[in-house]
Amino acid sequence: MSNFIETYKKGRQGKSFGLTTGIKGLDKAINGLQRKTSIGLAAAPKCGKTTLCDFSFVIHPYLQCLALGILDKVEWIYFSYEIDRVSKEFKFAAFFMAHDHGIYNYVYKEKTYAMSDVYLKGQQLHENPDGTLEVVQVSDEHFEILKKVYDERIIPLFGEYAADGTMLKAGKIHIIEEPENPTGINKFLLHHAATQGKFLYTTYWTVDDQGNRVQRQRVSGYVPNDPDKFTIVITDHIRKLRRERGFSMKENIDKYLEYSTIIRNLCAWTFIHVIHSNRNLANVDRLRMAGEQVFPTADDCKDSGNPAEECTIFMTLFNPGDEKYNLKKHMGVELKENPHYRSIHITESRNTKCPAHIQTNMYGGISTFTPLFNNQKTI
Repeated sequence: MSNFIETYKKGRQGKSFGLTTGIKGLDKAINGLQRKTSIGLAAAPKCGKTTLCDFSFVIHPYLQCLALGILDKVEWIYFSYEIDRVSKEFKFAAFFMAHDHGIYNYVYKEKTYAMSDVYLKGQQLHENPDGTLEVVQVSDEHFEILKKVYDERIIPLFGEYAADGTMLKAGKIHIIEEPENPTGINKFLLHHAATQGKFLYTTYWTVDDQGNRVQRQRVSGYVPNDPDKFTIVITDHIRKLRRERGFSMKENIDKYLEYSTIIRNLCAWTFIHVIHSNRNLANVDRLRMAGEQVFPTADDCKDSGNPAEECTIFMTLFNPGDEKYNLKKHMGVELKENPHYRSIHITESRNTKCPAHIQTNMYGGISTFTPLFNNQKTI
């Protein structure tokens, strides 16, 4: 809990900074990843929204805090309902194989492959000249580097687990794979907040069901143990939440958003809500009217329009190279010449200018986004 003067003082002391997303244009468009912020991230299935979420809201904030020596100032609660923890660990390992050790590609029997989690898990297939398939084995050299990545990056981030899944050592990211309903998540988050600070209560008078005047308490504030700490809560994705009894999908999503907004405002936490977009973007009439300037907006959010209303920032990710859109160019970019092209769009924002469009390359195998052009500018 804070007030006007304390907030002003923190700003003067440089303590109100936002964490980097690893994408300069995105940092400029949203003023970095801030506390007390909720971000809705919507995209079509398989477009790369989880990759963007991990790159910009986990990996690069982690690297920044590590470089500044303030790793104790950040934690993640990650409701990962699409990707299990071990698979996510391998995805992060592929990123660090490239980022830390410069291994972006590898050669197997004279064929070049891109570094990926599939390769590191021993699932990459190679086709021989006679048509037979074989599994590409991780080379001895890469295996030694992978062990180093596991010790130096994966364990500090995810923790260490026994073969049966028992946690041996906690990491910065608390991964939760078992879906819960909005009320269950709300109770979990409030319990965690109570371990990180103190709730304040106000006593008030009300009337019970029998008409008697009774005294009760309500939460009126929250004092964190460390006011400079970032707590980042990611839900990937909110359609995967267990349903409250009798709730429709829309009611379930809206209830979770309601709970998360209360916690965001009370505890100054950061929430990332990953959302599916609907199929409206492929509408022929819409594509004909918008042409190469088409991009997903809040109206394309699946099941509920409330994420755009509840979130501080609503952003979308777009793959215009998908064949269903039948586009040759997108915002001046020749798609045939840029096969890794993805565009990021800030469509709703309470504190920054929008819409804003950031053009990038996405390399899914190593969970990486790079500027499409040098000196990338936000459009």
